[in-house]
Amino acid sequence: MTNLIFNKQKLASLLLLAFISVAAHAQQGSSSITGEVLDMSCYMKSGAHGDGHKDCAAGCIKGGSPMGILTSDNKVYLLVENHDKAAAYAEAKKHPGEQVTVTGTVSEKNGINAIIADDVKAKM
Repeated sequence: MTNLIFNKQKLASLLLLAFISVAAHAQQGSSSITGEVLDMSCYMKSGAHGDGHKDCAAGCIKGGSPMGILTSDNKVYLLVENHDKAAAYAEAKKHPGEQVTVTGTVSEKNGINAIIADDVKAKM
């Protein structure tokens, strides 16, 4: 009888851990972030962004500078290409200095926030 109770407790604990794991994974699912497409080189060097930096950002991004998204609450997300949905990243390159909504997987590694782009839509 004691073994049966112990096994039920063990099973309940394992089910709880599995549920927590699934819930944590679901939170890392698809998210949307709205903000300005940044040229990370100029932004990190001097904080440059906005309408006055739009042409420079376009040139830097065309030249290979990494892109980021600056949200209205001043958070910056590195924009990462999803190799299975490369068109989304290519679409972001068309909107330097403009507001877009990026849908994808948000990730944080060693203090770097990023979004792996599945879809990018220009904000009208």
